[in-house]
Amino acid sequence: MPGRTPYEAFSAFVTPLADALKCVTWPKVATSPGGTALLDRKHNLHLTGPQGENDGYLLLRGEDDLEFRARMFYQIIEDRREGYGPYRCTTLGYDYSVRKPDGAAVVDYHWHPIGLSHERRPHIHLGSSQLRPDAVLSNKQHMLTGRTTLESVIRNLIGLGVRPRYPDWAAQLDICEGPHILYRTWTNDYEQETGRKVADDEAAPAIP
Repeated sequence: MPGRTPYEAFSAFVTPLADALKCVTWPKVATSPGGTALLDRKHNLHLTGPQGENDGYLLLRGEDDLEFRARMFYQIIEDRREGYGPYRCTTLGYDYSVRKPDGAAVVDYHWHPIGLSHERRPHIHLGSSQLRPDAVLSNKQHMLTGRTTLESVIRNLIGLGVRPRYPDWAAQLDICEGPHILYRTWTNDYEQETGRKVADDEAAPAIP
C-alpha cells in the first residue's frame, strides 16, 4: 500500500494486518530495528507475542484451544508508478504457524523465496500432530499453495473452530484484505518482481 513517506507506507502495510488479527485476538506489532522507515533493507515483522516476539497467541476453540504465530519479512521501497507510491512495502516472505498449546504443530504456512531451503515457492507443512504414523504425507513435505494472505489464514483458523471476536468478522477480513489485493505485485520470484537482490546478510532466515 502506498504512502507519502516511508513511515506512512509502513503504517498502510501493517494496519490492515493488525486489524485482521483483531478478529481472533488482540495483536501486538513488533519490527526489527528501523523497520518502520529504513528503505531497501530486509525487515522482520512480528504480529504475535503478548510477552515478546517468540510468544504465540492462544486462540479460544471450545475445549481444545490453538496457538497462532505470525511473522513476515518485507522491504520499504520507492515506487514511482502512478498510484503505487512514492513509497510502499513489498513482502519478502512469511511464516504463519498454527499449534496446539503444548507446541505440537498443526499446520505451518511458509513462503521464503530468499533463503537456504530448496523450496522457495509458497507452501504449507502439515503438523505431525495431524498425521497418522503410517500416513503417506509427512510434516517435512512442502505442499504448494500459491501465496496466502494473512486474512485467508485467519479465515481458516475460524473454520477450524477458533471463536471470532466480532459477529461481522467475515466482512472485516474482506475490508482488511482489499487494499492488499489492489496494490500487490506478487510473483514467486522476488528478484524478477523487483529487479533488485537482497544482500546475503539481509536474507530471510531459512524456514524448514
